[in-house]
Amino acid sequence: MRMYGWKSTAALAALMAAYGVVCTRAQAQADAKASAVMSDVRKALGGEQKLAAVKGLSLRADYRREMSAGPLGVGGGGGATFVMMTGPGGPPPQHDSAQATGKIEIDLDLPDKYLRSDVGSSGLAMTRTEGFEAGRPFLEVVANSPGMRVQADPPAADPTRAKNALKRSNTELARLMLGLVGGTQPGFAVTYAYGGQAESPDGKAHIVDITGPEDFKARLFVDVETHLPLMLSFTEAEPRMITRTMTTEGGPRQASGGTGTRVELTPEQRAEIDKQRAEAEAKPAKMIEYRLFFSDYRNVDGVSLPHKIARGTGSKTTEEWDVTSYKVNPTFKADRFKVGS
Repeated sequence: MRMYGWKSTAALAALMAAYGVVCTRAQAQADAKASAVMSDVRKALGGEQKLAAVKGLSLRADYRREMSAGPLGVGGGGGATFVMMTGPGGPPPQHDSAQATGKIEIDLDLPDKYLRSDVGSSGLAMTRTEGFEAGRPFLEVVANSPGMRVQADPPAADPTRAKNALKRSNTELARLMLGLVGGTQPGFAVTYAYGGQAESPDGKAHIVDITGPEDFKARLFVDVETHLPLMLSFTEAEPRMITRTMTTEGGPRQASGGTGTRVELTPEQRAEIDKQRAEAEAKPAKMIEYRLFFSDYRNVDGVSLPHKIARGTGSKTTEEWDVTSYKVNPTFKADRFKVGS
């Protein structure tokens, strides 16, 4: 995959390296400078009035992703259990491709409704829909491959899981919105501190350190000339995922309803999965630095929005989005955010 975010991979690597040697200012001056940089960002994206009028947004994109990488935005901190059910013949064949492809749907209805649907079209393809409606987090996973059924633990089934899912979705949304509108969603207040200026052969970038609720931390790189966001970096735990493949022969019961076939595990199977989850959570989490890249900004209803979004770790890009459409302030169906209710 190619690296998005500025004019070259080397330029972005140089920016990150330069951060370690920039000179910082006194805290009050740093905060004032950061506020000025973020004000310039919002002007470049359309201006305060236009951005304040954005009460809802829909994004549609095609993605390419390394099979080993989690979905863009779901960079870490989360965990999930997936049970893939197949017929007596065993699991569907694995695909040789190292990349997965599919489509992304993101709908946002401010102040408190967010939905992201990841529709896979290759490999062991699944549709994963998650987000929140007010304080209610939701998660639904449906298999797209013939003969395969998937069960994912719903967040509402456990208070701790619900809290973590809501935090994860809010954090994911805040990171994305920093690249889209130069700010975060209502109820997710952040502060900005100026971290200095980095320079590479391709130009200069302001560095803004961002902190927010529940240990939210990120670093935003802003092009000095265009005032547009280039990259957002953050460090999080690598997501934990437990996957089990079982045949339906002599296995779990199946029940129809909702969006498809629901798998009901036996008590023994549930106990084994719970044991695996406890063992995984007992191990120290691996911390990873993730980077989100924003580029190809275009005007949509008076707002400049990125049409190329990518994720990487280190100097490697693991996921790319080609945005096919945006809608500003769309009208949503009444049940759009009722997933899992």
